[in-house]
Amino acid sequence: MTIRTTLIASSLIAASLVSGAAQAALQGRDLNGNINSFEAYYDTVLDITWLANANVNGQMTHGAATAWAANLSFTDGVNTYDNWRLPTVNPVNGVSFNYSSSPDGSTDLGYNISKAGTTYAGSTGSEMAHLFYNTLGNSGYFTPSDVVSGCYVSPSNTCLDNTAPFDNLQAYFYWSATEYAPGTEGAYYFDFGLGSQSVANGSSYFYALAISPGDVAAVPEAETYALMLAGLGLVGWRARRRG
Repeated sequence: MTIRTTLIASSLIAASLVSGAAQAALQGRDLNGNINSFEAYYDTVLDITWLANANVNGQMTHGAATAWAANLSFTDGVNTYDNWRLPTVNPVNGVSFNYSSSPDGSTDLGYNISKAGTTYAGSTGSEMAHLFYNTLGNSGYFTPSDVVSGCYVSPSNTCLDNTAPFDNLQAYFYWSATEYAPGTEGAYYFDFGLGSQSVANGSSYFYALAISPGDVAAVPEAETYALMLAGLGLVGWRARRRG
């Protein structure tokens, strides 16, 4: 993978497009040479780059999702971006997995993993949990005190209130790259409809998010900001809120 150094989105542009302090960690990245759109977003906290389209191929088995991410490739005509994978799950406490389920984010299964105000607030162990609770600022079906939050109204009006700036982020299950136990057929997934993390057999059909380690493109130097802002114009972002 090569690195772009010019004509990509700066943190100033991203900050103007993505509302709320919780979302300020995402910086737009151009992968196809068209600076009027972002095909990916660099997460400054997790140091990974998320693909902007969160539903490219529909639902897949875990094996198919893993292969799909590994085979992704983008080019802007000069550079190629081909280092992609599924998000990972590591222990929320930074030491070892706790396979119990809890509503307060104290274990690796359940709700509010890494959410502000919990024991392991801001934990980067689960990349998707961090995205859901910290970066996008969504609520889980249960509060940390084990009370129904009320964010889920119906299958079409779920806890996924904030999707910006992603396209096609589904209020459903997304595979992680992490097996439940080495050599097993089970793998972790994250439910973007309810805000929970759990495990399922790899033969299940879930959606897939693609990420690339680190920043796929270097931020341009300060003197290019004004030119980029002038030429880019207004780029919209999407956020679905409960009606």
